[in-house]
Amino acid sequence: MPDIFSEMNSPSDLERFQLGESLGEGADMQVFSATDLETGDDCVVKRPHPSLISRNIHDDVERRVSLQTGLRAEEIGIAGLPRLLAVTVPDGFEWYFGDNLKHTYSVQVEERAAGIPLLGSIGDQVRGHSVGLPFNLFTLHPSTEHLERNIENPSLAALRVIERCFDLGYLAGDLGPRNLFYSPGTGDVTVIDLGSLRRPVLAGRRNRAFDLNDILFEFFQFYATPDSLPTSHEGFTQVREQEHSGTLERMALSMSEMYSTASDTGQRDAAEAILERISRRSYQSVADFHSDFQTYLSVAASRPRNDATDKVWSHALERLRETYWAKYLFDADLDLSLYSSAVGDELSGMI
Repeated sequence: MPDIFSEMNSPSDLERFQLGESLGEGADMQVFSATDLETGDDCVVKRPHPSLISRNIHDDVERRVSLQTGLRAEEIGIAGLPRLLAVTVPDGFEWYFGDNLKHTYSVQVEERAAGIPLLGSIGDQVRGHSVGLPFNLFTLHPSTEHLERNIENPSLAALRVIERCFDLGYLAGDLGPRNLFYSPGTGDVTVIDLGSLRRPVLAGRRNRAFDLNDILFEFFQFYATPDSLPTSHEGFTQVREQEHSGTLERMALSMSEMYSTASDTGQRDAAEAILERISRRSYQSVADFHSDFQTYLSVAASRPRNDATDKVWSHALERLRETYWAKYLFDADLDLSLYSSAVGDELSGMI
């Protein structure tokens, strides 16, 4: 395939991609399914959120997308990202999306990620869908059998992206569970967005420092929890997104206080050790944090589990067969069959 990034794509190049249904939207982007008419492959079409375009306040989104596109087009080796297929010059795109937003914007097309989002969209959450299932099942509260498979925690895929971007001089924020797609049958993870990229900032008279530790705090806030294992399958659908404000030191202290009441002392101690280092801006490399985070994951995995909690987990796993998840590239029957087979093979090998 030719290098499509030697120059931006013409708006008419979107004719190649047949637009499908809306897959979701965040605060600044809207995403649609699409089909590549030349290859028949599934892909996604992304544009700035219409509410931003219509008010002509989407420049920041366009700049972020442009920066991400430049990094990805250079083939810098960020594993787990879908391949970009097209990035257009600005246009109104009324002919393509069927709406007139009165301002121009760019559109990007990329391969569609297999699997399901670890955490579904805010809009779907408001509509009452069980958007928190994958995140709780496979990241925060895995079962005994899942842990015995020795599958890597999905959050580590985001941490690798943070590390690669840091090596290139950028801080990659906003790499939360809504930006990760997961395939339960294989354990594969796709990071669908590079997040919010910015350069480090030294502390000055008029500004606070912003460095790797700010990004690592955000990451830990996303992917760690002091909460106990859910006691009902409905508990696995719940979404609890932590919000802390103030200086980095104040936010780290606030989160540390949440862990002070955790029932598992090992998990509490591991979390407090990480947060204490973050509060001092002690982490100078992602590798250093990665070691401490692996310790945290290990002690979190050792929390007491029993047949009752694992039965609740299994019941929640079956809810991935709900119709809601069918809009993604996810075959529940096939994926859960592969998952069950892998668990069975793992357990039989231990006998």
